[in-house]
Amino acid sequence: MNRALALGPALSAVLALAPTAVPAQSPELLDPAPPAFPPLTAENLLGESFDLPDDLPGEIRIVFIAFRQRQQSSIDTWLAVADALEVDYAGLRYFELPTISRPFRLLKPVIDNGMRGGIPSEEARRRTITLFTSVSRFVEATRLPGTEDIATLLLDSDGRVRWHVTGVHTREREARLRQAIEAVREEQGESPRIPG
Repeated sequence: MNRALALGPALSAVLALAPTAVPAQSPELLDPAPPAFPPLTAENLLGESFDLPDDLPGEIRIVFIAFRQRQQSSIDTWLAVADALEVDYAGLRYFELPTISRPFRLLKPVIDNGMRGGIPSEEARRRTITLFTSVSRFVEATRLPGTEDIATLLLDSDGRVRWHVTGVHTREREARLRQAIEAVREEQGESPRIPG
């Protein structure tokens, strides 16, 4: 399903001016001393407020981070898999977190309305939480390699980033994500998934 953000040409031009980081290879993370997801207050597209990461439902959370409008198509490659993972693993939830430089918060109503226009599903709107923050600090705190590609992060029940990868869905990346989910579930004392 194509859910490209309908932000309009003026806003697209503004977001295109956002600072970019140098692209890098995507390191993966399953670290005994993982970084904490930075504490942020944000709203989803239904207007519900969240103190992240604590208010995110689920014992294990997958968050898809996009830094640019054009990256939505890359996130879309993961959504069917994310739906399947929610079925396969009780307590797992996923979210989309468009991450935008803090000064653009003044345009929040325009940005959110544009995204709502491209996302008709109420459930998808509930899962979409727009972050207005210092993008460079966010990238540094989460140990991401940059902003040139989307990031898929796996958060444990304490809001720590236990694993991440950048880029579109591939079978290999999905397999590694499933392995990371199993490892985190085992650490949290949850039963392994029974293939069915």
